[in-house]
Amino acid sequence: MIRLGEHVGRGTLTVNQRALLHLFERTANKDIADAAFPLTQEGIARALRIRVNHVSRAMRTLEGQNCLSESTARVRGEVRKRKVYLITPEGHSTAQALAMELNRAMVTVRDERGAVRDLAMGEARKLAGGPYSLTEILSNVDREGLLDLARVTPERGRAAMSHHEQDRPSGESFFGRVPELAAIAEWAASTTPALLVVGPRGIGKTALVSKALEALEPERHTLWHTAKEGAPLEGMTRSLGAFLASVGRSDLSSRLLERAPRIDEVEGILERDWPTSRALLVLDDADRAPDGVARMLIGVMRKRGGKLLLTAETPLLDGARLRESIALQVLPIGGLEKQECRKLAPRGMPNEEFEKIYRLSRGNPLSIKLLAADSLEGLEARFSAEERALLRVLRLRQESS
Repeated sequence: MIRLGEHVGRGTLTVNQRALLHLFERTANKDIADAAFPLTQEGIARALRIRVNHVSRAMRTLEGQNCLSESTARVRGEVRKRKVYLITPEGHSTAQALAMELNRAMVTVRDERGAVRDLAMGEARKLAGGPYSLTEILSNVDREGLLDLARVTPERGRAAMSHHEQDRPSGESFFGRVPELAAIAEWAASTTPALLVVGPRGIGKTALVSKALEALEPERHTLWHTAKEGAPLEGMTRSLGAFLASVGRSDLSSRLLERAPRIDEVEGILERDWPTSRALLVLDDADRAPDGVARMLIGVMRKRGGKLLLTAETPLLDGARLRESIALQVLPIGGLEKQECRKLAPRGMPNEEFEKIYRLSRGNPLSIKLLAADSLEGLEARFSAEERALLRVLRLRQESS
């Protein structure tokens, strides 16, 4: 029993008590599907800052005392279900009484301004950066009995995010595009459901969106799907089904085991199961997707408050009408700046020749790479810089025809 006004430290509670308190705080008024990892042995160990084998012993003891029970749940980002621990009514009563005692106990706190003072734990939980759980406070009290808030706030746990990718590029160099990256970040923080990045082939749409996604995915579930010309709806439906199953919503995957669902059936499932504003769907090459898919997804995101990022070489149908309804924002992108394109050309290429290539390519990164290929070596003495640039253009046209 903790006496009124008693100072708490690292050894005030046993491991069993701290584990029970953690489960009590994590499951109170929360959906397990949204908070499964903290209920696993690894999640409990991370929260209490102890080893997993210590957690395992504590779980066996608490189960023997009828304070918790075992179950399974899907952890976001993982395919298989994992063992989780749920607090029982007996455990809830015990933990609730313990929490009431702790709220009246005292803790020495160094606040955000560096001032040190003694506070009741119930008051310390409300300080800047909070609200803090009792478990967070107990796990961050040092050996001298001091709780430094500067140490607690950056380490507060984040929910595990699920990321599914189909043909997302990786390992490619990326240069420039600062205004475009800023525009995507601004859209992500807005209420507009969809953003269409539009530009000609090779201009860098996919690379831009992939780079922008790096800053967005730590806080969101993400699904990347690249559409293929002539591919049936089933391929994209499988990507959507696998993604939804990873966040605990497996109805679409189950339907696929029976037959390929129609687009209106997929729409109905997404309108019910899409994980709202915390998820972002990227549809690369959206103009190659089956008819009606892009329009359907925009409608789903509009209803669910989700986010959809599309790339296409040409504006999608009804783009003007969608923009008027504030459902779609369009981001056209042009060629790279000259100094960025120079990084794509061979180091030994003369500046005069690069200037010609840049002008002919209009800053298209793919064209720059093709035109600057090293298969025209040995021509420096026979042709001028302009003639060499024209030869590269002719070769590019022959290869693409």
